[in-house]
Amino acid sequence: MMNLILLLAAIFLAYKVYENITKFGCKCENCGKNIKCDDEFCIYCGAKNTHKEAYVDREAQKSTNTNYNYTPPKDEKVHYNYYEVLDDLDGIIVALMAKVAKSNGIISSNEAEFISQRYNELANLTGKTKDVIDIYEEIFEREKDRTDNLAEFAQKLKNLDEAPKAYVLKILEDLTDVDGDTRILDEIKNYMSFKETKTNSYYEILNSKPTDDWETIKKNYKELVKEYHYDKLASKNLPKDLIEYAENRLKEINEAYEALKKLKSQ
Repeated sequence: MMNLILLLAAIFLAYKVYENITKFGCKCENCGKNIKCDDEFCIYCGAKNTHKEAYVDREAQKSTNTNYNYTPPKDEKVHYNYYEVLDDLDGIIVALMAKVAKSNGIISSNEAEFISQRYNELANLTGKTKDVIDIYEEIFEREKDRTDNLAEFAQKLKNLDEAPKAYVLKILEDLTDVDGDTRILDEIKNYMSFKETKTNSYYEILNSKPTDDWETIKKNYKELVKEYHYDKLASKNLPKDLIEYAENRLKEINEAYEALKKLKSQ
């Protein structure tokens, strides 16, 4: 019994020594002394510990039982979790593509080709292997006939940063152009916040799309101002009601332009 206790004590002591070696395995870049990797500052000179972030990330990676910076060999099949992929950006895109593609009841060969190309694009974008395409196909099959959870996916889309949100909308708009049915895309946009809906109306007023660059929007704005300018219309001796309509329209155009100008500068 005593021998067992001594053995356990020796193991514990060895572990603590290892733990200390691991934690004190970083050197302060300012004074060069050994410090604990998870300390915020060097205890000797007070300089900020530049190693902490990498150490914390590495330990977090260990806790998930995955290899840090591990890249599987090309011939090794990777098994992805369905629900984890579904919660990622690529899973959200696949689910929304499924709903848009099936909105008119059928999926054409052109739609199927478009979606297949996006699968490869999404796998590359998210750093996943081609094995994830099996999950994409499963998500597509499960989600294509469901509209009950459309608001849930629209909320996920709304919560994205502006850049990925614009990327997703561009894919859905391109797919809608192939599909020819805008109902699901319109619903997705309606489920999003008032601000998003209002912003979309600004684009529509300026005959533009959210994916247009600023030079295109500015060009469209100038053409509209020219079309509805008071001096141009007044010279045509048009009815007073039409002149008033043009003035109100010009106010909307200017409001939309200033709103988008402010948005694009953020």
